[in-house]
Amino acid sequence: MKNFYANLFAFLLLWVASVGIVFYKPVNLGLDLRGGVSILLQPDISYALEQEYQRLSKDLYDKLREERVPVLDVLASKEGIKVELLEDAKIEQVIQKHFPRLEIKERGKGYVLLALKEQEVSALREGIISQTIEVLRKRIDELGVVQPVITKVGQDRVLVELPGILDLERAKSVIGKTALLELKLVVDVGSKEDLEKKLTPDLELLPSRDNTQWFLVEKTAVITGADLKTAYTSQDEFGRPAVSFELTDETAKKFGEVTEKNIGRALAIVLDKKVISAPVIRSRITNTGQITGQFTLDDAKELAIVLRAGALPTKVDFLQESVIGPSLGRDAIEQGIKAGVLGFVLLALLLLFRYKNAGLTANLSIILNALMLWAGMVLLGATLTLPGIAGIILNMGIAVDSNVLIFERVKEELRLGNSIRKAIELGYRRTLSAVFDTHITLLVAALILFQFGSGPVKGFATTLTLGTIASFLSNVYFAKFLLELLYKLKAFRI
Repeated sequence: MKNFYANLFAFLLLWVASVGIVFYKPVNLGLDLRGGVSILLQPDISYALEQEYQRLSKDLYDKLREERVPVLDVLASKEGIKVELLEDAKIEQVIQKHFPRLEIKERGKGYVLLALKEQEVSALREGIISQTIEVLRKRIDELGVVQPVITKVGQDRVLVELPGILDLERAKSVIGKTALLELKLVVDVGSKEDLEKKLTPDLELLPSRDNTQWFLVEKTAVITGADLKTAYTSQDEFGRPAVSFELTDETAKKFGEVTEKNIGRALAIVLDKKVISAPVIRSRITNTGQITGQFTLDDAKELAIVLRAGALPTKVDFLQESVIGPSLGRDAIEQGIKAGVLGFVLLALLLLFRYKNAGLTANLSIILNALMLWAGMVLLGATLTLPGIAGIILNMGIAVDSNVLIFERVKEELRLGNSIRKAIELGYRRTLSAVFDTHITLLVAALILFQFGSGPVKGFATTLTLGTIASFLSNVYFAKFLLELLYKLKAFRI
C-alpha cells in the first residue's frame, strides 16, 4: 500500500511539473518553423595560404641573411615563397633545420620555390574552418540569436542558420566582416603615386576608408585585434558614435612604451587594410583607446561586436543565402499539430476499442509521454524543427507499440487462468526485457544521429532521444501503476 501511494504521488507530481514547465516557457523554434536567415559560406583558403606565406617569407629572409646565404629577395604569393639567389646557393639545410613545414616545390636557375607540405596545408585548412566556426559563434551570440546552427558542411564550407533574423544584409555584415584591426605607425601621407616611390619591404601603402587619401605605414603592427581585452560603443569628443577598447595587461605595457617613444607621430587605426583614422599621439597611452570615424550608431555596434568576438582567420565568400519567411513556419506548425492530434485521436480510439478500460491507461501514458518530451526540450533549451515534429509523431507510435506488447501479454496470462493482479505483474515482467531492448536500441540510434547529423537530422534526433526516455518512463513505470489503479477501483477491463 505504501508503494502505491508513493507511485500515486510521483505520478501526480510529474504531471503537474510537466504541465507547469510547458506553460511557463515556450520551446525554441527552428529556422524552418520560425523563419530566419540561411547562409552557406566558404573561407578563402588560398588567401589564408598567401597570408601564411607572407608571414613565413619575412622570417625566412631574416634567417637566410643570418646564415649568410647569398639571397637577392624573398617573395610570397599564393603558390608559395620564391627565393631569388645570387648564386646557386644551398638552402636545404636552413629549410630543414628552421622551417620543417616547408619543402622545395620547384628549383630553377637563380631561384627556389618553397611551399607548405601537404599535411601542413590540410592542418591549416582544418584550423581555419574550426576558427571560423568559433568566431562566427561568438559574433552570433553577441547578436542574441537563440539556438543558431553553425556547422561544417563538406570539406571547407560552413552553414549558418539564424532563426528569427530576417535582415539578410545585417547578418552578412556581421558574419562576413573580417575585422582585422591593426594599429600602425604612419610614415607619410599623400597621393598614391608619390608614396609608391618611398615604398620599402618594411612599409606598406594603405587607403583611407573612403579611398580619398593614402597612408604609408610601417608593415609591422604595434597592436592587433588579438591584443584586445574588450570593445564597446562610446562617443568621441564631439558626441559622435565611436568604439572604445581595452588592451590586455601585457599588451598595455608594450603599447605604453611604443606611444611614449613616438609622441608627435600619427598612429593609423587600420581595419581590414583600410585606415579608419590616424590620430596624432599626444601622450603615453596604455590600456585604453578609441576608434573614431564617420560611424553611424549601427556601424559602431557591429564593429564592437566583431572586435569582441575576434577577427576571422581569412576572408569568407558567400556561396548561397536565403531568407525563410515565418509564414512557412506557421503552415508547418499548423499541419504538424493537425497531424499529431489526428494521429492521437485515431490511436486513442483504436486502443479503447481493442483493450477497453486498459486502453485508457495507454492514452494517459501517451499524453504524459508527450508532456515529458516537451518539458525536456524546454529545460534543455532544445530547438523544435519540422523533422522534430515528425520525431514526436513517430514517438507516439513507438509508445503505442510498447503498450500493445504489454497488454497482449497480460491478456495471455489471463487466458492461462491467472488472477488480474498476477496477470498484470507477469505481463510486465515477461515483456520488460523486450521493451527495454527496443528503447535502448532506439536511443542508441537517436544519439548517433544527433552526434553525426546536422541541421534537420539533429532536430529529429533530439525529439527522438527525449521521446524514447519519456516513453520508457511512462509506458513501463506509470502505465503499470495505472493498471493497478484500475484494479483497485474494480474497473479493470481488457
